[in-house]
Amino acid sequence: MKTRLHSRESGFTLIDILISLFILGFGMLALARVMAQSSLSEVEASQRSQAMTLAQDMAERINLNRKNAAAYVGNYSATWGPGGGADCSGLSGVEKDACEWQNLLAGGTTLDVRSAIGAPIAALGCVVNPVPNIYVIAVAWQGMVPTTGSDSACGANAFDREENRRVFSTVVQIATLGK
Repeated sequence: MKTRLHSRESGFTLIDILISLFILGFGMLALARVMAQSSLSEVEASQRSQAMTLAQDMAERINLNRKNAAAYVGNYSATWGPGGGADCSGLSGVEKDACEWQNLLAGGTTLDVRSAIGAPIAALGCVVNPVPNIYVIAVAWQGMVPTTGSDSACGANAFDREENRRVFSTVVQIATLGK
């Protein structure tokens, strides 16, 4: 009598394939989450960079017109309508600087089918004079994800959630030379 030995079959079984697909699915979900977080971080960094550029622009305007620096103090909002930004051509001095900065806050440097897209979301600008010859320029905008709120008053209560308000500020000091 011959005995037949049953050899174990080698290869993948259906359960092995299902487990592999399950693990692969979780890996793909994790990768998608990392990519989404990366996109949000990139948008936040881009907006911060734009805010820094806007604040530096106003700082340069104040430095170039030091005698009238106090006239720059105020709150600035984005002015962009269906026809574009405000017309600054007939203005001069501080008024022209303020008009142009409001257009920049609205994203007037970059256009996409008549929409301004070159600024942080809902950008607001503030120039304050806390002590003589010191000017603080701040740009506030709406961030994408909640974080800790800012101590700056610029843009306070202007957005849906205070945790989404971001603020970048810079200081300009006007020197007073002795007589």
